[in-house]
Amino acid sequence: MSPCHLVIAALLLLLPACKKKVADNPAPTTQAALVQPAPKPTAPLAQNASCITPACHPTFKTAAHIHGPVSSDSCFACHAQDTGNHTYPLARTGNALCTFCHAVAGTKPFQHKALDMPKLASKNATSTLVQSEPGNTGGCLNCHNPHISSAKFLLVTDTVDALCIRCHDEPLKKFGHQPFVAGQCTVCHQAHQSDYAKLLRNGDGSEHCFGCHTDKRDAMAKSSHVHAPAQKACTTCHGPHSTDNARLLKQPVNDTCLTCHTKIKEQLASSKHTHGAVTEGNCASCHDPHASNQTADLKARTDKVCLTCHNGPVKAQDGRTIKAMGPVLASQFLHGPVKSGSCSDCHMPHASDQPNLLTKYFPATFYAKFDIQNYALCFSCHDAKLALQKDTTVTNFRDGARNLHFVHVNRDEKGRTCKTCHDIHGSDLPNHMATSVPFEGSTWAMPINYQKSQDGGSCTPGCHDQKTYNRNLPSTRGEP
Repeated sequence: MSPCHLVIAALLLLLPACKKKVADNPAPTTQAALVQPAPKPTAPLAQNASCITPACHPTFKTAAHIHGPVSSDSCFACHAQDTGNHTYPLARTGNALCTFCHAVAGTKPFQHKALDMPKLASKNATSTLVQSEPGNTGGCLNCHNPHISSAKFLLVTDTVDALCIRCHDEPLKKFGHQPFVAGQCTVCHQAHQSDYAKLLRNGDGSEHCFGCHTDKRDAMAKSSHVHAPAQKACTTCHGPHSTDNARLLKQPVNDTCLTCHTKIKEQLASSKHTHGAVTEGNCASCHDPHASNQTADLKARTDKVCLTCHNGPVKAQDGRTIKAMGPVLASQFLHGPVKSGSCSDCHMPHASDQPNLLTKYFPATFYAKFDIQNYALCFSCHDAKLALQKDTTVTNFRDGARNLHFVHVNRDEKGRTCKTCHDIHGSDLPNHMATSVPFEGSTWAMPINYQKSQDGGSCTPGCHDQKTYNRNLPSTRGEP
């Protein structure tokens, strides 16, 4: 046997082992080679040839969203016949190609500007305009692909907000409007045209917002007082997309309000005393910013609003404690303004140059030398004759015709102020008489011990023995 025959015989003996090895270690599988796009035809296609084959436009049948004419092989709905060298020009120019079927533009007063823009560059999602490319003059194609897309409505981006942000760069801030945060721009805006500015859907100004915020529309319809900006345009105070302030306010609450309410802004800046509800809280603590059945858009009747804070003790800005008004306002006899809920008859709601935010001067002490100006607040309602006429019938607090208000108040030394005997807001005694009052310069609660009778009364305070008076009998008393 020749050497060649020996080699062949050896190889034949090794063949089974090689087969086993290959079987034990098969070669890695490979995917079928991708079909390469066919070269652009140079000759006319057959009469019924399709544009969509595995070699020509293969994705036009497999994409997530396909333009109707493409899905039905109706290429000539948009393209004209081959003009040579496999060139199929568009059947119509510009947006007319799309609006021939899609009547979405040109019939309403406000049009989306993108419809008239040349082609938008897609690089880095920028909105920089570039020269029109052959066959694409921008317009509808700035937002839509003509054949297929991974997004609904054949958008050129994956989402609506990604599309809009190419031109409308609205950054997301701390607080966002829910549709804006969710990327649902078309909840508020029409995509192509609208009867309203900014392509809004539901109407102009506040009417647009009421499309969703029906509770505000209903409240304003039922209220006797409506905040003018809320009725005209919500965007006077609120940002429509996102802001750095709660409730989408363009500025913090007080800054928002004081932008229009300049007189109150000046008052807060120039007054000696300011209301903590304004400076430490905000205007919305007392006022409804949209609508109310109370004057000044208060959330409730004035006294109810005040009791929101003053129902219990309140720490004043100067460190003192303002006593709880809740128990006082439950008294049997209330001061007239308190009874009618008109706290602002005596107190300024925002700021004042007078202590306790009073509207006019009122002596803070137990004793005061008489000066008619000291009682400017009280005599806004009460007759000044109470303190000016020695004999008068203007008051029932008299002994015969002797005016006992005059006797107590109109003095050069130790004239008694109103707060010496009266509880200013109310008490369980007639004539708002106090049960006890803090004595001048001390913490002693001086008792008044007032007793009313049919013709007068008596009192036995800590400052003198019992005194009685009868207005129906001539006075027998001399000067005090």
